[in-house]
Amino acid sequence: MWAGGEAGQVYRIGRDGRVETIANLGGFCAGIAFDSQDRLFVCNTTLGLFKSSLPASSPSLPARIGDRKLICPNFGVFDSAGNYFVTDSGHWKKHNGLLLRYTPDGQGKIIEGSVGYTNGLALSADERLLYVVESDTDSVYRFELGADGAVVKRELYVSPVGRFPDGLALDVEGNLYVSCYASMKSGE
Repeated sequence: MWAGGEAGQVYRIGRDGRVETIANLGGFCAGIAFDSQDRLFVCNTTLGLFKSSLPASSPSLPARIGDRKLICPNFGVFDSAGNYFVTDSGHWKKHNGLLLRYTPDGQGKIIEGSVGYTNGLALSADERLLYVVESDTDSVYRFELGADGAVVKRELYVSPVGRFPDGLALDVEGNLYVSCYASMKSGE
């Protein structure tokens, strides 16, 4: 198991529970994903997107897509073709979060803009649906993807889902699980 740390750590946790620090990038390491070639990709919310060779000293994927500089890369997931879907959270309550797609050659594209604080992602087994957390509205959106990876349709999937939804996971039957960063309010 792998995890990111709030002070830039990248951890590998063995089956025996032993924790090993693989790298310290500085900043805050959020989402971690492996591509089909077992290369590690790390979303560092302050420094950018790191790929493969750790410990790395600087981001290795473009920090700018078109005229937009990434604000807060948060979470990424790969499809079977090697496309890397990434959330850029933007600023809290500013509705400037983005959904990005990097092709296997590293070219980035904004596939959905003007989203709230984008966070966790989950891709359906058939790779047609991408679920995205919008943390600042306690919501999850579902994006239908075309064959080219572009967004065909966007819809609110569920809201509210607790306080500050953060991560998503789909089980083998397609059930969506949402983890929340904050606990429920008193009395809930």
